[in-house]
Amino acid sequence: MSFSLCFSPEFFFAESEPYDGGYGQQEEPWSVWMAIHSMSEKDWGRMAEEVFDIEPEFLTPEAVLDKIRKTDSCRDLTSPVEVYIDEAGWHSVLVYDKPEDED
Repeated sequence: MSFSLCFSPEFFFAESEPYDGGYGQQEEPWSVWMAIHSMSEKDWGRMAEEVFDIEPEFLTPEAVLDKIRKTDSCRDLTSPVEVYIDEAGWHSVLVYDKPEDED
């Protein structure tokens, strides 16, 4: 079973994202934008080729975010939320609860 991405804007962008560079790569990203930027090179490369049919260096985080919004699907609604990038769910990112010390 999957669910629609019925989350607040902060789920997609943490404070200052995407304009101020954000928080960089995180082991437990707390926004979709951060999770996109935290993907491994291997996962990014596979996703670029399999989902977007382009070379990884030509894929932008904005294009991935657009695809996530069009796919509009996640595995469940509890942390970590597995957000699907493609309709089949082969590619995804995990979004965790915001750490207490990041206020």
